[in-house]
Amino acid sequence: MGCCGIGLGGWNEPANGTRPSWSFVRPPLTSGNLAFEEYRAEMLGRLEQEKREFREFLERARMARDKNEFDQFMAELRARPQSEGRTL
Repeated sequence: MGCCGIGLGGWNEPANGTRPSWSFVRPPLTSGNLAFEEYRAEMLGRLEQEKREFREFLERARMARDKNEFDQFMAELRARPQSEGRTL
């Protein structure tokens, strides 16, 4: 009686509300190999540290670029001839 959705809650749902056996199942979070798990944890820790350091580097590089552009703008502004009524 499961043909064409008859007896089922819908095309993809069994009548009892459980998930079908073909649904995606997440693999276990550990491999079972303690040496590999230790290596993986250490490597992930190093990668997280490198990621933080790289983000900090990018932030410093952006700040330096912005400061350089601002300083250049101010230098150009000061080099312009003074006009009436303009103050800096």
